[in-house]
Amino acid sequence: MTETTPYDHDRSQFSRSALARLVLCDRAAGLADTAGNLAVTRYDSYTGPGGRVSEAHSVAQLADLLLTGSVIYERERGSSWAEIAGYLNMDSTAAQERFTPELDRWSTAFAVPYHPDENGRRRIPNLPRAAYAPESSCRRLDLWAHLRLATDDKHAVSAGLRARFPADEATDPRLHDIGGWIWRRNLATFTSLLARYVDGEFDETDWDTVAAGLETTDDEDPDGWFTYPLIGSTASLEIRLANAVGSDVLSVVVAGAEFAELRLRIDTLMSALAADAQH
Repeated sequence: MTETTPYDHDRSQFSRSALARLVLCDRAAGLADTAGNLAVTRYDSYTGPGGRVSEAHSVAQLADLLLTGSVIYERERGSSWAEIAGYLNMDSTAAQERFTPELDRWSTAFAVPYHPDENGRRRIPNLPRAAYAPESSCRRLDLWAHLRLATDDKHAVSAGLRARFPADEATDPRLHDIGGWIWRRNLATFTSLLARYVDGEFDETDWDTVAAGLETTDDEDPDGWFTYPLIGSTASLEIRLANAVGSDVLSVVVAGAEFAELRLRIDTLMSALAADAQH
């Protein structure tokens, strides 16, 4: 396992303050989704005794994480403990004592952003996921804001985090890229469903080509990825694939999904095929 990752370059494009703000954005979105689910009554009859308390408790825990993230962000952008404490109904010493351990963990994670898993095959981020992989997090949260908040601003989250940002989304095709990973055994399902999403086909010839192209790939080598076009009647995508050497995982990037609905479907599919239990 090499000491550097493509995510290291991504993080270098953002200030620490911007990364802290991105973590705050991520936690706010997670809290909004969880709290929103609690507002729905249609499925109450399927909820066991105490179930809604469990959900409310999850919301409270997420709110606590959100508060901690806001303090880290305020410290990163230069707010004093006195300024922060004034909004917490406590003195600056108490605020500092409460949040310093998390601030220390945050700072330490920049020196050691990840650690290997017990098999030494995959990296486990020490940084919060949004700060560890900020480019993919920006794309995901921009999409979340566009759909969930019904805003016409396609960069509602990321625009405030960059010193320079393209005025037109089309000037940077990477803004449409959706990156992540899936279990290798799910590749056939992944490619066939992608083809269906764009009203295209993925037949045995396509599969043989992809399988052969994957053999020598390595996701830690920028030049070691295999690229394959997926042409449909409603959209054209480019799939980039590479083995996470020594594991049962494939790193995946899907480029060219210009429509928010399509990006959402691809992101959901990728998450589902990554979360799939190994057995």
